[in-house]
Amino acid sequence: MKNYLTKLRHILPAFIVIAVMSLIGVVLARWALTVRYPVLHINKEIWEFWISFSIPAIAVLIWLRPKFRIMHFKNDNVKILMLAIPVMAIGAAIYNAQDYLVTSMGKLQTIDNIYQIDSVPRSSYYKIKQFTTRKENTGVYVDFRTSGRYDEHFDMSIYFAVPIMSEYEKDTVLPPTHKYWYALKYKNTISNRLNVPEKDQLYKTFYEESAKDLNNKNLQTLDHLRRMDESTDRTFFLKGVATATNQKTDDSYIILEPQDEPYEKRTGNSFGWIFISLGLGFAVMLFALLWPALTSSGTEDPNEEDGVWVDMIRFLIPQGDHFMTSIILDINIIAFLVMVFSGIDFISPNANELLQWGGNERSLVLKGEWWRLFTNIFVHAGIMHLILNAVGLVFAAIFIEPFLGRRNYLILYILSGLCASLASIWWHVDTVSVGASGAIFGVYGAILGLALINAFPKESKNTLLTMIGVYVGINLVWGLTGGIDNAAHVGGLLSGAVLGAILYKISGAKKPMEEEVE
Repeated sequence: MKNYLTKLRHILPAFIVIAVMSLIGVVLARWALTVRYPVLHINKEIWEFWISFSIPAIAVLIWLRPKFRIMHFKNDNVKILMLAIPVMAIGAAIYNAQDYLVTSMGKLQTIDNIYQIDSVPRSSYYKIKQFTTRKENTGVYVDFRTSGRYDEHFDMSIYFAVPIMSEYEKDTVLPPTHKYWYALKYKNTISNRLNVPEKDQLYKTFYEESAKDLNNKNLQTLDHLRRMDESTDRTFFLKGVATATNQKTDDSYIILEPQDEPYEKRTGNSFGWIFISLGLGFAVMLFALLWPALTSSGTEDPNEEDGVWVDMIRFLIPQGDHFMTSIILDINIIAFLVMVFSGIDFISPNANELLQWGGNERSLVLKGEWWRLFTNIFVHAGIMHLILNAVGLVFAAIFIEPFLGRRNYLILYILSGLCASLASIWWHVDTVSVGASGAIFGVYGAILGLALINAFPKESKNTLLTMIGVYVGINLVWGLTGGIDNAAHVGGLLSGAVLGAILYKISGAKKPMEEEVE
């Protein structure tokens, strides 16, 4: 019990301070920058996920992590799990606090007609006494994307934007610059393993059912309307508006969501969940502290190694044998963060979004956009795609970069990626391809090519071939399930094998260790 109390006194005060300061800091920033003085147009997904969880993660790493040095952990995974508990608890509390802030601060404005929105103070909620909707002028945007750990789901979302007008305008022509729209979203998920004709048929059925529901819906019975904030959904609704008006949209367009529940119930249980999240995290931490053993001195050990996760962060700093690999990883991470903070979905961007950021596609390349063969190497379809490629690159690069040297390694990576891109557009007629996996397969291909010409020491050759076989085999089989560009993988692998051997011969590199023994 004495040891347990020592751990409590050492860990929990820092946990509480980080929780309170992170919660207050983020909520105040959200209030100041988006509610009181709306100067930053940041998607709500950025606020709700990235900021909610990144701020406590940084605080935990800086101030709470050193506190854990008074305890012994069986392995780094246990320590990482212990650090994840406060991050998830505080992040969930911040998420709910932001939701409560935004909803509770929004006042209900009662107006006679839709055009009075511009003459009353800006608000999040409106009750319109008289209005009509023009369903015959509905704008539509359809979004497709994959989801799931192995892209096993195929998500279909239909965005209907219906113009809202005054009663006296019900028989007039819709002005092309009309800026007030009612938003309805329908979503359905099917298996991504279905073939294209099956997906098409299910989509047609889903669309017909959604359109029928829209036509039968009485839009006059809702309690009030909520003004949609900057978000991915708002972007898609605006694209729907553009299809109805043939006009380019901007921030002045107002998208209103239907709210069936009374205005008084708008906050739901978000306020209570702030404390429930923190309470659950606190309770789990109390329980988890029972297991790690206390160090003999019961004080922080400044000489204790930080662990594998800190090594991963340090790997992003260009130095030593991973200098060029770190630069490549940093470029990929920065490119992904720029995409996310511009409003791209961080879990599963759709094909149009990926094309906007440099995705590879045959017809566009043949029209002269050759740069896509290069840019797609640094574009990723979601956070898991980026993480998996980063891990795959690191495992191969630790062998190849010090062996070939920085310059040759970079040449290998870029040329393999370009060959993979060419293989993709040669094989696929109408597919958007992105990701570093083609170039990464080139690095694995180089290991294969070098092993086949006996460039590696005999004692490590079998180990390297096994590693290649496992990585390549799993990825190619996985690619057969759909949603993965195996053409790029094969193109990168074969070109990497040839390029690796050529660069090795040109550079005159020696076999490491083996020739030194001789």
